[in-house]
Amino acid sequence: MNEGTKASKLLNLTQSDILNKILITENGIQFGGNSETVSSVIGKNVLNKTLSPVGNLLNMILDFFDPNHSINSIKKS
Repeated sequence: MNEGTKASKLLNLTQSDILNKILITENGIQFGGNSETVSSVIGKNVLNKTLSPVGNLLNMILDFFDPNHSINSIKKS
C-alpha cells in the first residue's frame, strides 16, 4: 500500500465528522471506516447520488486529474 492510500485511510478514520458534514447529504454513506479511502467513500456516494455540492466539486476535481478516480477506488479499497 502506498503512502497516499495510507494517508487517505487515516484521514477517513480521524476526520470522519467533518467529512460527513461537508461532503455528503443526510442519507449519504458515512465516512469513518478504518480500511477505506476517502475516494472510495466519495465513489459510493457518487453511485448513490448522495454527495453534497462540496462533495460533487471535490469529485469533479479528482476526475479532472484522474478520470473516474472515486468510482475506480471502490474496487481498490
